[in-house]
Amino acid sequence: MQHPFRAVFLALCLCLLSVGAFADSVTGQFTLDQNLNTVPSQGFVTFTLEANGTIDASLTVTNGLNIVGFGFNSAAVDLPESNFSPTQPDNPDGWFSAFGFQPSGFFCSQCGTTETWTIDGNYSSVFDVLDGPPGQSTVAFFLYDSAGNQWGAQTMGGGTTPEPSSLLLLGTGVLGVLGSIRRKLM
Repeated sequence: MQHPFRAVFLALCLCLLSVGAFADSVTGQFTLDQNLNTVPSQGFVTFTLEANGTIDASLTVTNGLNIVGFGFNSAAVDLPESNFSPTQPDNPDGWFSAFGFQPSGFFCSQCGTTETWTIDGNYSSVFDVLDGPPGQSTVAFFLYDSAGNQWGAQTMGGGTTPEPSSLLLLGTGVLGVLGSIRRKLM
């Protein structure tokens, strides 16, 4: 009679171990000018996957200018975006720029130096919306500032969390070791 309870306990532990395992994050520093020369950082953007499958985005310009446009190299064109704060953009679409085509992003004539928003959908990683087809854009992120400058950024690792399959493998290994220790003690 104990074996069915062990199976239920094992399944429950594996489910609990995988909760919260979907969070990953990338940051891009705008350190490329339109000729792909390295410059001091003009600002940064961060994409963070939330537990509900949406991606929270945050953009900050640090060069004293305002945000006019932002784009990112995505596999899909004009991904749905919402919850813009503090300013709702004029046009939540992509860009053609000195770096190529960034299919998703926004144009904002009244934005300041920061903007946060949500990329709507049900994703398992921030990379579900990044890294469009080869040759589409030479940068991962694009920034257009109020002086008419175009800046590019590549993705850099953020606070990543292992994906569910890695946690599942780790969890089953830990439970196997605990089970064999328990057997030896009995």
